[in-house]
Amino acid sequence: MVIFVQKERLDLILKTLQEKQTLTLKEIIELTDSSRDTARRDIVKLTENNLVERNYGGISLPNTFQKLDSYLQRSDDYVNAKKELAKRAAVFTNQATQVYLDVSTTVEFMPKYLTNSNLFAVTNSLDIADQLLRNSPCKTRILGGNLDAEKRCVTGTRPCLDLENYTFDYAFLSSVGIDEEGIYYAYDDDIDYKAKIRKQSKKLVLLLDSSKVNVKHNFKVLNLDQIDYIITNDNLPRKLENRLLKSKTQMIYI
Repeated sequence: MVIFVQKERLDLILKTLQEKQTLTLKEIIELTDSSRDTARRDIVKLTENNLVERNYGGISLPNTFQKLDSYLQRSDDYVNAKKELAKRAAVFTNQATQVYLDVSTTVEFMPKYLTNSNLFAVTNSLDIADQLLRNSPCKTRILGGNLDAEKRCVTGTRPCLDLENYTFDYAFLSSVGIDEEGIYYAYDDDIDYKAKIRKQSKKLVLLLDSSKVNVKHNFKVLNLDQIDYIITNDNLPRKLENRLLKSKTQMIYI
C-alpha cells in the first residue's frame, strides 16, 4: 500500500481534477487510498485555499460544476418534442408486463399514452405517479424514500434498494447530456441509481431531445453500449451515430 503525505494527496487530487473536472468523496478515497475522514480533511484544505468547490457529494474545479435548473423550470422546455418522444416510447409498453419510468420532464408525458391495462408501472417520480393515476389504466407503484421538493422525486438509499425487488421489461429515462463518451447526469447520486436501473431492466430506452446532444455534464453515468434504444427528434451527429451503431444501440427517429 502506498502511503501519501497530505501534499502528495492534494497534488494527486488536483491533477486528477484537471482530467475529470469533478470527483466524488468515494473516488477521492480510492484515488489516495485514504480513510473517509482523511479525504474530508483534504477537501476542506483544498476548499479553504479556493482550489476547488464543494458540490453534491464531492468537489469540482471552480466554476465547472453545473447546477441543473429545478424540475418545474425544465418542465416547460421543448414541450412538443417531449410529447412526441413520450408517445413513441409508449409503443414499447403495449406487450410489456412491468416497466420503470424514471423521473424526467420528458418521461412524465408517457402516462397519457399508456393503454395496456395489464401493465405494472414503477416510478420514483411524484409527478409521473400522479399522471399514471390520473391518465393510465395500468397498475402503479412509487418507490419509497425521502421526498425531494426540487427534484420532485424520492431520493436516498431506499429507492435504490427497492429496485432489487423488480425485473423490468423496459426502463424509460432521459438524461442531461450525451456525447461519444456516454450519457451524463447532474448529480452524483445518479451514478449508483442509474446503474441499478440498468441491472434490473431487460431493455433500457433513452428519450433524447436534440438539446441534449453533444452536451457534457457533471457525471458520466452510463456508457453508450448500456442503452438498447434511443428515441430522438433530430438526426444525431455522424460520429455519435457511428459510435452508437458500434454499441448496437438502436436509434428511432421521430
